[in-house]
Amino acid sequence: MNSNSGWMTSSAKVPSDLTGSFFRNGPGRLKLGDEEFKHWFDGDGMVARTTFIDGKVHFANKFIRTPKYVDETAAGKMLYRGFGGAPKGSILRRFAMPAQPANTGLIIHAGKFLALGEGGRPWALEADTLDTEGEYNYEGSLGKSNTFSAHGKKNPASGYYYNFGMKFGPKPSFDFYKISPSGKMVDRAVFALDHMPLLHDFALTENYAIFIQSSVGMSTNPIPILLGGSVAEAMLYDNRLRNKIIIINLHTLKLVDEIEIPPLASLHFGNAYEKNGEVHFDIIQTQESAYNTPTHKNEPMNIFDPNVDFKAGGGHYVRFIVNLRQGTARSERINDALLGEFPQWDWTQTTQENRYAVSCAYPENGPKTYFTGIQKIDRNTGKVEVHDFGNFRFTGEPLMVSKPGKTEDDFYILCYVYNGNEDKTEVVVIDSQNFDDEIAVIKLGHHMPQGFHGMFTPKCLSRYG
Repeated sequence: MNSNSGWMTSSAKVPSDLTGSFFRNGPGRLKLGDEEFKHWFDGDGMVARTTFIDGKVHFANKFIRTPKYVDETAAGKMLYRGFGGAPKGSILRRFAMPAQPANTGLIIHAGKFLALGEGGRPWALEADTLDTEGEYNYEGSLGKSNTFSAHGKKNPASGYYYNFGMKFGPKPSFDFYKISPSGKMVDRAVFALDHMPLLHDFALTENYAIFIQSSVGMSTNPIPILLGGSVAEAMLYDNRLRNKIIIINLHTLKLVDEIEIPPLASLHFGNAYEKNGEVHFDIIQTQESAYNTPTHKNEPMNIFDPNVDFKAGGGHYVRFIVNLRQGTARSERINDALLGEFPQWDWTQTTQENRYAVSCAYPENGPKTYFTGIQKIDRNTGKVEVHDFGNFRFTGEPLMVSKPGKTEDDFYILCYVYNGNEDKTEVVVIDSQNFDDEIAVIKLGHHMPQGFHGMFTPKCLSRYG
């Protein structure tokens, strides 16, 4: 599926006050010719956009024309090294960095619409047509050796955007970038790490950036990777590795503190904020069983295989509270929350205290393959509500969209859902006030592979700010 575009119909009335565009990025293909990509992370990026306006819905999607996508499509086979390993018959590719599929995240900032991946630089797209403009380097501020993560954060109050990129070498570290509201990279700094962790995301408050150096780290034995092996298989959980919370001052880009914490594994952060002299932030704390098991190596490619326990990769919703004066941190788990992933909040509340969060979830008695539910978490009371999509309807990351002029507990949730009963993808709208129901289901005429991360903007089509 190269691209689709057109007005869609819904099984129920689309709310007239839902206005804007719902984007999602993810691997648009996992196979080329007769060969499957060796890891889910290596699938070529494809952006889907669903625009809501006046109760009508318009859908479009298109692949991102990275060199990896263009060259491999022309050749009809894999040419580049990926996260899952090197292509067959290529000695030189074994020693290369993984190619950039630009398949993980999205951001609109300073008039630029960027597709983000784990390695390399971002790719700029035209928001109205989804055409690829090209690799973006912030007027030369990002060199060819610099990486730019898929999980940048924007402060909606100040307009500043922050991101980071891993630095590989004998002394592991990461770059931290500060980008002005006009899109200029105005500052950057390098921060040392004790080992090469799976540093995938961070949290943002008004004054601080928060990272976790976790117990999931790169194996110290490089030989399997140099022989063409998988980077994913080299990321192992080891509770002997030092765990710490890294706190960076956003104004000076200086290290504030490093606070030791017990061993843990985590990929994704929720929202963060400052309150009563403390820093609060949420994470999904991944189960240790997601790593170091005989089956974890192949699970990301076979998420619907009934023999695969992808549920082992789910995690618990956990809140951290850091006392900056004392240099201490404590955590508390929301016990009623189900195993899940992809935590989200209302992005307009980033850096402010948020009462509600949502995430993918595994409903009780559901399959262990992939997420068939989402959960709404009241962070004040611990109350959890679950929406179960039912048999063979698998969901990706949910996004929260606040209703115009409504209170904090009155919002929409948007999801892309693969309906395995029909082999088609649906765009589903849920009202927070009636979490059991699906107030609108927009049925696409085709399926899309499960994706990673998305975003919502109240702007429609080409009118972006």
